[in-house]
Amino acid sequence: MHTTHLIPAVGLGIAALAAGCGGSDDAPARAATSADQAARTAQVDLPGGRIAFRRYFDYAQTHGAVITVNPDGTDEKQITDPPAGYVDDQPDWSPDGRRIAFERCSETQPCQAFTVAADGGTPRKVPVRCHLKPICDVSSPSWMPDGRLVIGLAQGRERNHGELNQIQQFSVELIDLARHTQRAIIKRTAWRGDTHTPAASPDGRTVVYKRWNSWRSKPVNGQALYVVNVDGSNNHRVTPWELGAGDHPGFSPDGSKILFRSFEEQESEQSDFWTVHPDGGGLAQLTHVEHGTLVLSASYSPDGAWIVHATDGIDGNADIFVMRADGTGNVPVTRSKLWDSAPDWGPAGS
Repeated sequence: MHTTHLIPAVGLGIAALAAGCGGSDDAPARAATSADQAARTAQVDLPGGRIAFRRYFDYAQTHGAVITVNPDGTDEKQITDPPAGYVDDQPDWSPDGRRIAFERCSETQPCQAFTVAADGGTPRKVPVRCHLKPICDVSSPSWMPDGRLVIGLAQGRERNHGELNQIQQFSVELIDLARHTQRAIIKRTAWRGDTHTPAASPDGRTVVYKRWNSWRSKPVNGQALYVVNVDGSNNHRVTPWELGAGDHPGFSPDGSKILFRSFEEQESEQSDFWTVHPDGGGLAQLTHVEHGTLVLSASYSPDGAWIVHATDGIDGNADIFVMRADGTGNVPVTRSKLWDSAPDWGPAGS
C-alpha cells in the first residue's frame, strides 16, 4: 500500500455542489435551518433501503463507527462500536440487506475486514490468509451477489522510494465465508503497485478496482480503474490515467455504468463524479462542481435513480447527501457537526 493519502480541503458549501450539478433550486443554502432541510428532504420521493456510512467521532479522524439512516435522514442508528483509536469504515450492504461488511483500521495496526448484522451486534472477523510476512492488511470488503466477498489484500514487506512506501504484493481476493475458501482474482507482485477497493458487478461476473502504480510500473504514480472477470481473465483499463479515477468505484444496479470520482489523490485538481461503461466506453462527467467543493465516495440507490454521496455540510465537515442519478436535485440526509462520509445505499427492505 502506498502512503500518499488525500486529506480533502474544506469546500465552498453544500450549495456549490448542487449549483454545479444544475440543481441549485433544489439545494438548501448553508444558512438554512435543520428543520428546513429535513422538511425539504422529506418532500423528495426517495426509494427505500437504508444508507450505511462512516462517522468520525474526533477531529483527528482516529475513531469512527458505522451508522445507518433512512434516506430522508430519520432513524439514525450506530451499528458498530470500535475501540478507541480504531475506525470502522467503508460499509457495504449484503445483497439480502441482513449484514454489513466493513473494514476496521487503526494508525498502529493493519486493517481487517468484518461483517455485522444490519441492526448491530458483535462483528465477525472475515478469515483471510496471507502467505507473505510481516504485513497482512485486509481492506474494502464488498459483497458478491451470491454472498461471497471480494477484498483488497496487501501483504509482505514494504519498500521505500522517496516519499512513498509500497507493499510487496497487493491483490483482489474472493472469499467464500461458507466454504472457508480464498482465491486471488488479480494480483500485483514485486512492489509494482496496488489493487485497491474492489466492487463486484450486479451479475457477479466482473470486478472493478482501482489500480495504482509504484515507481516499478508505468506511468509512475498513475491511477486508473480496471475491470476484470472473476476468473482473472480480461483484465482491462476503463478510465484514462490522467483522470486519476478512484475512491471506491461502484456499479449501477443494472450493471451498465461504473460510478467514480476523478482526481482522488490530486489536491491541486477539483474532483467530480463521472461514469463509464465496464468496457471502457461511454466515459461521461456527471457533475461540474465549483472549485473547492468537497467530493467524496458515492453509491447508487437500489433502483438506480439516485446517488448517495458526501460533500460539504455543517461547520465545514462532510455530510451525507442524495442527488438524482443525472446529478441534479441535491438534498441533505445527515446534518451532523461530525464528519460523515463513505456511504452505501442498501437494498429495499434493509
